[in-house]
Amino acid sequence: MILLILGMVFVVVFFFFFPKPTLFALAALIVAGIGVAIFLYFQQASHDGSITSIKGTSKGTEGCAEPARPVFVRLFNGSGQQVDVIRFRLVAKRPGFSVEYYSDYLTSYKIIEPGGTYDNCWSLNQYRGLQTLPEKLTPGQLDWSVEISSVEFADGR
Repeated sequence: MILLILGMVFVVVFFFFFPKPTLFALAALIVAGIGVAIFLYFQQASHDGSITSIKGTSKGTEGCAEPARPVFVRLFNGSGQQVDVIRFRLVAKRPGFSVEYYSDYLTSYKIIEPGGTYDNCWSLNQYRGLQTLPEKLTPGQLDWSVEISSVEFADGR
């Protein structure tokens, strides 16, 4: 914030001493800023909204026999591009409640081809574990969901 204030003071002072060059410099900065914004917009939109085609679901503990990795997650690539990285939030709620009982951010580095799925059982963070919560519910007693945070697609492969 202080840099913004100092920058504004700098521009105003230069405007009083050199009005024409200052206006040209401001116009050039505005045009460059618009150019960067357009580039970033098209870079984000270049995947044709594919991030919305990546789905994550969880069946809770169903299909996971290993106690150290109790929560099943399925990641589905519904886009037309290969996915290299998926970052997601694993969320647990008590049945009948809307408040989150447990959540953690996880990352999958599994390459998923277009139309492919990746199934895996995930471990829970021991430092944010269910053992520290008051009700001491097990993973099987909770409703699990997956929220996709970000996706990295393969670059033109």
